[in-house]
Amino acid sequence: MLPPQSTLTLRDVLDDPALFAARPQVLAGWDRLDTEIRWVHTSEVLDIAELLSGGELLLVAGVILGDSTAAQLRAYVDSLADAGAAGLAVERPRVGTIPAALVERAGARVFPLIELTEVVRFVEVTRAVNSRLVNESVRALHFNDEVTHLLAGVLAAQGDLDDMVAALRDLSGCSLVVRSASGAVLASAEVDGARPRGYAHVAAIESAGVTIATLEVLPRAGVDLQMVTAVCRRAPESLALALLRWRPLTRSDQHLREVFRLLMLAEDTSRPPALRADTQAALRRATGELGFAPGGWYVAVVALSVDGPLQVAELAAALHRDDRPVLSEIRDGRHRSIVRFDGRREAGTLADELVAQLYSSPLPRALRIGVAEPTRELPALAEAMSVAATAAHLATETEFVGLARDVAIDHLLTQLDASAVDRFLQAVLGPLLTTERSTELVATLAMLFRTGSRVAAAKELNIHRQTMYQRLHRIETLLGRSIHDASGSTGALAVAVELATVRRRLG
Repeated sequence: MLPPQSTLTLRDVLDDPALFAARPQVLAGWDRLDTEIRWVHTSEVLDIAELLSGGELLLVAGVILGDSTAAQLRAYVDSLADAGAAGLAVERPRVGTIPAALVERAGARVFPLIELTEVVRFVEVTRAVNSRLVNESVRALHFNDEVTHLLAGVLAAQGDLDDMVAALRDLSGCSLVVRSASGAVLASAEVDGARPRGYAHVAAIESAGVTIATLEVLPRAGVDLQMVTAVCRRAPESLALALLRWRPLTRSDQHLREVFRLLMLAEDTSRPPALRADTQAALRRATGELGFAPGGWYVAVVALSVDGPLQVAELAAALHRDDRPVLSEIRDGRHRSIVRFDGRREAGTLADELVAQLYSSPLPRALRIGVAEPTRELPALAEAMSVAATAAHLATETEFVGLARDVAIDHLLTQLDASAVDRFLQAVLGPLLTTERSTELVATLAMLFRTGSRVAAAKELNIHRQTMYQRLHRIETLLGRSIHDASGSTGALAVAVELATVRRRLG
């Protein structure tokens, strides 16, 4: 059984005197040297991966590597990377030369591969490093207990949220901020020299599965990061109790929760019509209680974090720009918002306007956001939220805001039976799916249907017109029919190539 999570990184382990004596050289995976190490093992077998649970550094003398084929070495690296191992250290003096296949595969997987240029006793390395890991674990338990006992004492003394945050500041030496789900500051306590907010450690404060606030911990130089981890791990539960005791849910808070509960119900289209009608009427009443006047345009926005808890203060400010009314809730790691626009606005520009404002806002890098098309019907926001969530999941670091309209087919595929889609694609595209350069031909046909023009499609694909004509001729030969007739089969062909294109993009 492995010890609790430590704060030792691979970089720290390589600097440990016991391993540093081997004069380690990093051959691959330089970007992963800050990976946390959970344990150090020695192993001389290639099928060790199934015994790992993640975070292990493996030390190998390497003799067995010299007797392995290139394919076996590549599979070895893949198995370690897939198991979540932190790295592989190989003694060069025993193996002679680190096999090229091992280095190449580690580089391709961005998996840390370390060459030990001197022979050291592995038993001394494992004893030294694993002892440090156990000591770190003991320290972590100590800090966890300190935080827990401190906050229990504040609660017993009827201390409020401000008292708790101040006590945590004095214990940890960090600045702390508690923010509401909308980003408003509920309590704060500062220390001199704390790091900027962009470096904050963030923890969600939850009640009944709903994030009611977030805790931001900003350490100053010299603060023990084990203490920061303990505050983030142990404080949220007590802070939630303080919030519920001293800042109970207002009627507006209750109406807000009801809005998003009703949206979840409205998403279930299998319910009887009478129940769906009751839900829609209740949704209109709940939003009306919150000041959402009828007759506006409503845009669903979903945000999630790909690295740690959500930080939504900057997002909330962007959504509220131009004094727009916004309703928001954080549940299950998703920030869901309803943004209301003036009903006299042109609907076609609203989503693009909001996307542009989000791109121009200083948002946390870990945020991924999906924006749906505007609707006048509140119940329609249930499905809009679902599609916006798909857009958020497909967003990237550079294109971190996605439009729901651009991922409609991606979303559809998540709802369709995979075997039914397989049968449809096979029936419509047939040999086009298995021929040589299939991906290229399907993409060409998809672009033709999207642009409606051979010339425009060739331009988008960055190919010559003659190449375009040759590809289309090849497609028609494979399908045994023209792709330009006005029959229903052409419509099916357009749907099929879009489904095939999206499927391949999603892997």
